[in-house]
Amino acid sequence: MMSVKTIYDIVANMKEQLHVELSHPYVKKYIHHPRIDENRLLYMCSFLDTLSMKEEKKNSSVLSVMLVQTALDTHDLVSTQNVSGNEGKLHERQLVVLAGDYYSGLYYYYLAQSNQLNLMKVIASAIKEINIAKIHIYNNRSTNPHDVMNSFLAAESSFVRCLCDYFEREEWEELLKHAAYLNGILKQLKSLQHKEPTLLLNYCKQIGMNQEQIKEYLYSYTQQSVKIVRGYLRSEFVMNEFLREHLDELTSSLEVLKNVVGEG
Repeated sequence: MMSVKTIYDIVANMKEQLHVELSHPYVKKYIHHPRIDENRLLYMCSFLDTLSMKEEKKNSSVLSVMLVQTALDTHDLVSTQNVSGNEGKLHERQLVVLAGDYYSGLYYYYLAQSNQLNLMKVIASAIKEINIAKIHIYNNRSTNPHDVMNSFLAAESSFVRCLCDYFEREEWEELLKHAAYLNGILKQLKSLQHKEPTLLLNYCKQIGMNQEQIKEYLYSYTQQSVKIVRGYLRSEFVMNEFLREHLDELTSSLEVLKNVVGEG
C-alpha cells in the first residue's frame, strides 16, 4: 500500500494529465474548461493502487474513465432551450456536443493503446447505464422521489462500480458506490447554493419543491450511505489515509449540514 504522500502525488499527476488532454485550443476558445472531479479521481486511484498491475494500465484505466465522465458532464451542459433563429446559441450548442464527443473519443484511444479491450466493453456498458438513468430523471414527471434518487445513485456510481466489478473487488465496490453517491449529493447542494441548473435540481423544481425542500430531500437520501461509509471507516478495511481522511470529512460535513437544515 502506498503512502499518503504517494497517493496524493498520483492524484495530482493524473489531474495534470487530464488537464493536458482536455486543453484542446479550439475547445478552450469557445467553452469553459471542464471541471475535473478530484474526489472521483481519488476513489479510482486509491482502488487501482491496491491491484497488482502495470502502472501503464492503471493510468490508462483512470484516464479513460475520467475522460468519459468529462464527456458526459460536458454533454449535460447542452441547453434544451429552443435556439431556432439564434445562430450564435446554436453554434455554441454544437461546440459543446462536439467537445463531449472529443473527450469520449480519447478514452477509446487510451484503452486501445494499453490493449484493454475488455475494459472498454465494461465502460461502454456503464455509459449506457448512466444515460438510461439520466433519461429516467429527465422524463420522470411523477412525484415518486425514491425512483429518481435510485437513478441518480446509478448515474453517480456507475463508473467506480464497473471498475471494481471488472477487477472482482466487491468490498471496494460497495464502499466507492456510496462514496460516489454522497459526493454527487454534495455537488448538487453546491449547485443549488450557486443557482447552477442540474438535471436532478430541475426535476425537483418541476414537481414544485422550493430551495429548502430540495435540501431536505437530498439530505434524507444520505443517511444510509453515510452509515455504510462510516462502517468501513470503523472497520479493519485497509485504505490509504488520504482516502480515509476524505471520507471522514465527507460524511461529517453532510451530517453537520443535515442537522443545520433540520433545525432550520
